[in-house]
Amino acid sequence: MISIIVPTYNEKDNIQKLIPAIHITLSRYEHELLVVDDNSPDGTAEAAEEMSGEYPVKVLRRSGKFGLASAVIHGFKHAKGDVLGVIDADLQHPPECVGDFALAVMNGHDIAVGSRYTGGGKIEGWSMYRSLVSRGAIMLSKPLTNVRDPMSGYFFLKRRVIENVSFSPIGYKILLEILTKGSYENVKEIPYTFRIRKHGKSKLCGGEYFNYLKLLCYLYVYRFKKILNIEAESRTDKEGTLPEVVQNPGFKRLTDATNNKRAG
Repeated sequence: MISIIVPTYNEKDNIQKLIPAIHITLSRYEHELLVVDDNSPDGTAEAAEEMSGEYPVKVLRRSGKFGLASAVIHGFKHAKGDVLGVIDADLQHPPECVGDFALAVMNGHDIAVGSRYTGGGKIEGWSMYRSLVSRGAIMLSKPLTNVRDPMSGYFFLKRRVIENVSFSPIGYKILLEILTKGSYENVKEIPYTFRIRKHGKSKLCGGEYFNYLKLLCYLYVYRFKKILNIEAESRTDKEGTLPEVVQNPGFKRLTDATNNKRAG
């Protein structure tokens, strides 16, 4: 089964167009759509529920506006499929492409990423400022992944990529955390055109830029600890004594601080 997660907040007009479009594209496959709604005051959840009699839609209501990244993880936990997909509800991600993403994963790729920055990918209607911010965000993520568009919110993956992975979703970007922590061998980037929003308002604001910086800091520490742990395991002597870098009080403080941050 293919399970597609659609995070929503005030997307009533768009969700009524998105659900039929995805269903038509995936009509050959068993699939479900999980709409994860953050208590939209415009009636998004109600509109999606009304369509559940005609389409394979399940609405997961949350009591507040908790963010896109956590909505995706919430959807993953309730999904039944072995192939998981994520698409925005605002129609800026073309729903007619979901079949290409699903096929890429079913034919052997662990992750299929919708890319605006690979050959054939495009962006409609962005200002120079937003383009520079997007490019800058990708440059900051380069130590974590070689994927050209790790900021993408349009992607599919095999369930096993995220099995037994503990996530700490921050803000709007979840793919970068999946690429940093997930278990996978190959990624296919599929070009698409990021469209202009026609209905509703963008949820992107200055606070999300700060959230992205927090996410980067967390993932850098995660990767650093992982590298040190691998090095420690390789250097453990015959008596089982860990190398000095791991016994160092400074390293212990860094580890404790990171664990406390995640627990909070």
